[in-house]
Amino acid sequence: MKRIDMKKHDKRKKALKIKHLLPVIIAVLGIFLYLFFTDREQFLSSINYVFSIHKNEIRYETFDIYLNGLDEFFTAQVTENLSKVEFQETKRFNFVDDVEDADLLIEYGTGENTVFTQHLLPVGHIYWIEDSIAMDSIENGEYTVLLSEEGNGKYGDFLESKYPGVIIESSSDLISDLEDEGGEYVGLIEDSELSKEYKLLTIDNKYYLDTFDTGIEISLVVDLQDDNINISFVSNIIKKNIGLNSSDFSEDTVAKINMTGVTALTRRVLQAMDTRNDYDYPSEKIAEFLADADITHTSNEVSFVEGCTSYSGIRFCSNPESIAVLKAIGVDIVELTGNHNNDYGSQYNTETIETYIDEGIEYFGGGLDSEDASEPYIVEVNETSIAFLGYNYYDAVVAGSTNALAGESRAGANPYSESQMKEDIEKVRDEVDIVIMDFQYQECYSYPSSDVIYPVCYKPISNQSNVFRKAIDYGADIVIGTQAHQPQTYELYEEGIIFYGLGNLFFDQSMWIGTRQGMILTHYFKDGELIQTKITPTMYDSNLQVEVADEEDSELLLELLSTARESL
Repeated sequence: MKRIDMKKHDKRKKALKIKHLLPVIIAVLGIFLYLFFTDREQFLSSINYVFSIHKNEIRYETFDIYLNGLDEFFTAQVTENLSKVEFQETKRFNFVDDVEDADLLIEYGTGENTVFTQHLLPVGHIYWIEDSIAMDSIENGEYTVLLSEEGNGKYGDFLESKYPGVIIESSSDLISDLEDEGGEYVGLIEDSELSKEYKLLTIDNKYYLDTFDTGIEISLVVDLQDDNINISFVSNIIKKNIGLNSSDFSEDTVAKINMTGVTALTRRVLQAMDTRNDYDYPSEKIAEFLADADITHTSNEVSFVEGCTSYSGIRFCSNPESIAVLKAIGVDIVELTGNHNNDYGSQYNTETIETYIDEGIEYFGGGLDSEDASEPYIVEVNETSIAFLGYNYYDAVVAGSTNALAGESRAGANPYSESQMKEDIEKVRDEVDIVIMDFQYQECYSYPSSDVIYPVCYKPISNQSNVFRKAIDYGADIVIGTQAHQPQTYELYEEGIIFYGLGNLFFDQSMWIGTRQGMILTHYFKDGELIQTKITPTMYDSNLQVEVADEEDSELLLELLSTARESL
């Protein structure tokens, strides 16, 4: 009979137990370390709480709260929601009428223990010329503040108590009233109410969707009356149960896209770069502005050709060094619907597209062949998915097909047809949140005999509004004409928005004011919705360097676009 040495047996069992327990011990220690370093204060509070409880006993403290200076709306909201927090019929919070009896105060303010934050933002209608405001002009009653009926019920008392000079009116249809009113009126809305119909105003030279820290901030904060209370623990309970929706707007939740019009790095622009041996020269005054986005787009109409000296004429090329301009402005995506990319032959268009690929720059609206040219570009940014589609209308419809268009084995632009556009939108509509449509439409002849304003070309030209509106009818959200050398008007249409022409970004047409003017569109998206499009007018002069237009030039362009819109 085989004898078992029990001492050795027990030692082996013990060793096996230790061997199996060791990974468990390491895992538990790992969890404790993770919790300690990710939220040290809450971790230590929880440990303290665990070791302070008595055996078989659950401590559920009730905290006495005094609401210090809150108006009727916030008092009602806080009281109603926090009164619901209880365990086995024991209330977590009790509201007292005397500050001396309170453990905690809830009041307006900011700090580490803020439990609610919301921003009220000054807005107009997207058709407004005015685009900026000083906060003290609202506080001092220089404007009449329009609030929605709901907004007035929530924030009217707060505004009147904080700003005794403010003048408030209630509106049953705020967007319509703002479209009709201007000058002495301004709307105030929550950031969560932003939409494409509103024009978010720059406030004291700060734009909320870029900084997220301007406007009228309304915050509730918890302050201690009893130093023995763990304020972080209690504040977290209040924050989760207060029933008020705090703003969650930030760089991580809002997607930002800059879109520009004609880029033509040729003729005198090319000569200016060659002469200076400075290949980001045209962009020096606008590069930082354009690069400040999640995605920067331009419509490049000219291919790169080694040794190009195309300093005049209407047959365009640029040299490979000029891609420095696109890099300087942070271009992520190039639209290729233009009708000059094949001016020196499709092989140079092919080489240019291959350069984009090598540089990590995406493209759409044109491609290496007809199949490639027809592909949409789809991207997701901060929880918003976007499809870019582009078509060359001019060469496909007006000129009746040209060498500018892509073929089975030829690089070129994606040709337009209404049926194909409808089919393409239907293919992507259910896959993405937003569809952006670019058109190379027929150009307006915007070259008068002298440097004067030429109103006709700020309007859509023949049949343009029908074509662009049809894209919205078929499901596009944003439609843009990138063909225009002179900016054209814009409009809200059905559920979408149309910009008929953005004008020049980089080109040499400095002889006429209309072609010196341009527009940069900055689209902001949140949770799959277009919440704002900011129009930034641009200008360039005989130096051929583009910059953000000053206040006078900006107002002039927006007034011209407003007048042109009256003809729609």
